[in-house]
Amino acid sequence: MSLVSCKSHIKDYCSQCSFAGVRFIADDTKHWIERWLWVVLVALSWYGSALLIIAAWNAFITNPISFVVETTYTDWDTKLPTVAICELSNDAKIYNVSDTIWTPNHLLDLDDVLKDVAYFRGVAYSLMNVCYMNKKRDPHCPISNYSHYAQLIRSSCPEILKNCFYNDEIFNCCEYFQPIETDVGICYIINSIQTKNPKPYPMISNMKQKSGVLKFQVLLPSMMYTLGEDEIPSVTTLYSSTLKLTLGNKYRRQVTVRNIENDPLVVETSSQQRACRFHDENEDGLYPHYSYSACNVLCRKRAQIELCHCIDHFMLGTTESERCNISGMWCLHSHSKDLTTLKPRWAKRPGLSCDCLPSCDETEITIIKDVITTLKPKRYITYVEMVLAYLPTERFKRNVVRSRLDLVVSLGGTAGLFVGASLLSFVELIFFFTVRFISNILMKKRKHTKNSMIIRK
Repeated sequence: MSLVSCKSHIKDYCSQCSFAGVRFIADDTKHWIERWLWVVLVALSWYGSALLIIAAWNAFITNPISFVVETTYTDWDTKLPTVAICELSNDAKIYNVSDTIWTPNHLLDLDDVLKDVAYFRGVAYSLMNVCYMNKKRDPHCPISNYSHYAQLIRSSCPEILKNCFYNDEIFNCCEYFQPIETDVGICYIINSIQTKNPKPYPMISNMKQKSGVLKFQVLLPSMMYTLGEDEIPSVTTLYSSTLKLTLGNKYRRQVTVRNIENDPLVVETSSQQRACRFHDENEDGLYPHYSYSACNVLCRKRAQIELCHCIDHFMLGTTESERCNISGMWCLHSHSKDLTTLKPRWAKRPGLSCDCLPSCDETEITIIKDVITTLKPKRYITYVEMVLAYLPTERFKRNVVRSRLDLVVSLGGTAGLFVGASLLSFVELIFFFTVRFISNILMKKRKHTKNSMIIRK
């Protein structure tokens, strides 16, 4: 029998391989019925093994994570949510700036134009009506360089915040309420990891220190955002996470917090498997860390470029040449419904569809109650209290139920049970049809050459 022919080589392999049952198929001493019976049995075993291996692989890819609820709350430290304050208006400063950059007898509508520019949130009705659609446009109308006008008007931290307390201990407001660039302008945020130089204030509650009350005063009409430490205030922030602050009122917001804990093996899975991203998975991000809201800001930036070929003056990571002039602002204004609201991809209503995964370390914040009382006598100041209503008694735990090791064990166990295979069995298969086959050919040629030389002699 020639070892060089493919048929003989396959027969030789089947008679020696370690896969269960295969050697009986190649045994010429057995009756053909017995050999065909082994063919059927081996085929069924390989088929069953393939089904289980595919099922194990699909389960590893699509459902490797499980959520459980932990109740060992006596050991937890709970942080008060991050608070951001974003200025909404400052009429006195607008009037002063307009009188400075223009003549005191300038068109009064220009004050509203400056307000639209300084507090732009996707629409600018006064800017469009006065400076774009009006055929007799005032020569003082700002038609570009809107970031300059916004900087003239927006207030600094000491002009917005004062008298900060945590559990009745005073601290420097503007040391811990740090500036952060957002798509609604400069805001001031405490205990965020997204600022340039994070400086957290220890606002932690546990079984020993149960109370958690943050108090501060706001000097201008503003919007307050209640967020997780990785989230940022944005045009698309949920309404439930915001609270509009007007002067002359006292606001008391009661919240509860539930965190998500991750098993150490979660980092070994892909973002598609766990359906979330960790903070360091921040490719092309505008902020230092990944979060759902930061991803949506980047999505809005890309959508503005796609629709209007320019970017609004508050968007991060842009140069002056990339920012919109008056015609670009008209485009953003016209597409405000498509750029300022989010929607799922399947929805037909206007909105922006962003494929952003949630953060793996996100915090679930529930607003229990907002209590608003009017100050008497009337005062042009706002008092704010953020209160942790009670300590959480449960939190979510993200566990890995199918790790890479589990997948290897499952695949190996299935292959061993059904076909009697090990890793070396597959190495043997590759070896036999590569190295062994070439070796047989070379040995056959050498033997043929040697025989030819003997015959010649």
